[in-house]
This record gives sequence, C-alpha cells and structure tokens, in this order.
Amino acid sequence: MKSTFCKLFLLLTITFSSCVTDEVAAPKLICTQPDLIPNTMVSEVHAVANAIVTQYKYDDIIEAYVVSSDESGNFFKSISFQTLATATTPAIGFSVPVDATNLYIDYRLGNKVYIKLKDQYTDISFGGMRIGSIFVNSYNEGGVGRLSQNEYKKVLNASCTNVKEELLVRSLTMSELLNDSNLNTLVELSDVQFSAAAIGRHYFEETNNVGGATNWSLVDKLGNQVYFRTSSFSDFATKLVPNGSGKVRGILTKYGSDYQLLPRSEKDVVMSGTRAVPFFSQDFEAVENNVKLNVPGWANIIQKGSLFWKGTVYSGNGYAEFNITGTKVVSNVAWLISPKIDMDIHTKEIMIFRTAQHHLDVDSQLNSLEVYVSSDFDGLNITTATWTPLVVNLPKQATAWYQFIGSGGVDLSSYKGKINVAFKYTGSGKNLALDGAFQVDDVQFFGEK
Repeated sequence: MKSTFCKLFLLLTITFSSCVTDEVAAPKLICTQPDLIPNTMVSEVHAVANAIVTQYKYDDIIEAYVVSSDESGNFFKSISFQTLATATTPAIGFSVPVDATNLYIDYRLGNKVYIKLKDQYTDISFGGMRIGSIFVNSYNEGGVGRLSQNEYKKVLNASCTNVKEELLVRSLTMSELLNDSNLNTLVELSDVQFSAAAIGRHYFEETNNVGGATNWSLVDKLGNQVYFRTSSFSDFATKLVPNGSGKVRGILTKYGSDYQLLPRSEKDVVMSGTRAVPFFSQDFEAVENNVKLNVPGWANIIQKGSLFWKGTVYSGNGYAEFNITGTKVVSNVAWLISPKIDMDIHTKEIMIFRTAQHHLDVDSQLNSLEVYVSSDFDGLNITTATWTPLVVNLPKQATAWYQFIGSGGVDLSSYKGKINVAFKYTGSGKNLALDGAFQVDDVQFFGEK
C-alpha cells in the first residue's frame, strides 16, 4: 500500500511540474486618473490676484506641473507648481498650502495636476501667488491657508501625465534669478559656491536657526547672492556644506525682501568644481550696530557735513551704511576707503561687492553712491589723491529697499603696485528729495598666481 502511494505521488509530481513554467507575467499598472479640461490659464488667474485674499467665484480649472517635493523633508505642507515655459512665454509658478504630509506620494515631480478653482482663495504673498483655503489670524487679517485633509484631493486632481524634470527646470544667472516672476519655479544656477561662512558647517545649524531653517549664502562671480535654505527636518540637515563650486537646483521663494532657494533634496547640490578663494575680503561682520564704522585698515572720512559711515547689523548680517535721513545738513559727502591692496602678487584681478539702498527718492548725482580706485592715496588726504571712477552695478531708486545686488566683476588687472578702492556717498539731509541711504557689503578681490 505504501509503495503504491509513493508511486502515485511521484507520478503526480512529475505531471504537475512538467506544466509549470519559470516565467511569471508582471502585473500591468494602469493609471485611472481622469483628464480634466482646463478652461482658463494660470497667467489669467495670476493677473487678477493681489495682496488681498479673494475668493474665486468661477467654475474654472487650470493645469500646472509639480516642481517641489517633500520626500526629503525640506518642504512642509506645501506644493509648488509651475506652467511649462515656451519660446515666447516664461514659466509661471505658484504654491498651494496643504494640511497633509507625504504629498510626494500622490503629487510627484513633473506630474500634471488639474486645479479646480471654484470657491478657493488666491492672494499674492511676498510677490508669489498662493491658491488654497482661507486663514484669518488673531488680528483678523486674512490670507490663503492650507487646504484641509478632506478637501485637497478634490481641488488638486493629479493626472496620468508626467514630464521629465529637464522640461521644467530653467538655467538662469543669479542676476536673472532674483525676480518675483521666478517665484515657485524650478531653477538651476551654474558656477556658484557657498559663502566662506558656510564652509565646514552643516546645512542646518541651531546657532543659525531662522524660523526652523538655516540660511547660507550662495554666491556667484559677479557679487550676487541668494539664500540657500535648509529645514531642520530635512534628511540632509546634518550633512556638511560642500567646499567647491558647481550647480544648484531648487525652488525660488521669498520672505520679506529676501529671496530664498529651497532644494528638494541633497541631490540638487552638485559642487564638483574648484572653489574660488579671494585674496582680499571684507564682510563687515565685526561692525557694531549704529555706531561710527571702525574696521582696521579702512578710512572713514568726512568731506562735507558731519556724518561718518556707520556699521549696521540686521538679521545677523553686518555691513557699512551711510544714512543722512533727517540730518538737516545741506550737503553730506563721506568716503569709505579700503586698505592698500597689493596688485603685484596676482594677475587677472577682479573685484566684486554688494550694495543696497533704502528710502532713495530719486536717481541723481546729488544723491548717489560712487566707486573709485586710486594708486596714490596717502591714507588721509582724499583731495590730493587721483581717483578714477569705476563702472559698477549699483542699486537705483526702483530697486527694492534693502535688496543687495552684485556689482558685477570689476576688472582691475591693469593696475600695478598698491591701490585703494573708495565708496563715496553724496546727499542732502535738508532737501528731502535727496536723502536716503546706501549700504555696502562683501568686498572681495579674486586673482590668479
């Protein structure tokens, strides 16, 4: 009996095994998300949005593409969207705050999303458009708030269409980047590096905690800078800032007058190039706030009036400032002059710096900042020295207050021996059309040996 059972089992085993193949068909993943029909454009919605939160009354639908991601923790309860740029139409970005986490699972990078606008709210906050619910603070001030967990998927309808990141990202120079029209869009900067203050530090540091994140400056070769912002919750917060130069991608945001570049992950930073190191640098970080500027080697000289250049510290950043608002003096002329800089050690010398203005009423030589170079300044007598004006990029009346802009690379390679660079302020404290303030920061010289 036992022998018969064993023979039968063996026969069945051979029979069944001969029918089984090694290949298993992979299941087909079919997207079932419906395609909606847009009936208005993001540009049209943006054109009517303003600083006052407004409910959208029409049964309209727009389409846009996801460019942010909260997968690495640097974005929190918010999605950035943008349109596809064309040869004639730039990309337009906006953000949607959502009261949910792990949004990257349903709204992945490059995913086309249809946004139903009816009964939602829009506003412009720090230059960027937001779409969402409504939030009213304790001062009874309204603004766009987060879409609720129960509602956001009814408003944000993910489609089956996905585009590659390269169709969304735009390569910009730093000077092109710093514009409200680029807010909430995916951008890439080339040939940039982190400021010296960030080297050897972590992406996030508690000693540089600004609203739960750390801002380090990214700089280019023309003196332009933008904040690179890393949340304490990002999965690369404890990594060291790279010591090199290269490319950085991210979403441009803004808080106050400060532009901020938010990476989606550590992969957005590729610093494989050699770092440029200045042979002369002055960042004015050691100045005392609102007192006469006294930096070793620098001359602070009054030509007319009674006011000196002062040190100013704001949000942890120190810089030189001349402000004549309310002085009641007819004419103020003051010079801030660098130490001697030896031009015989390096070649191909380039100078860069940053400047800002506030409360400037007109663009006039009678109310201006000028930059000069001299080879014969004796350290005391400005009127006996020969000063050559330099062509540089400076803020104008139309430049946003307190927004630092880069000077551009100033070629000083033709100079030999030792030189001084001077910042000359001219203005009036009595004529209210000719007052205001200029600020100077991050003076640097680069060259080759």
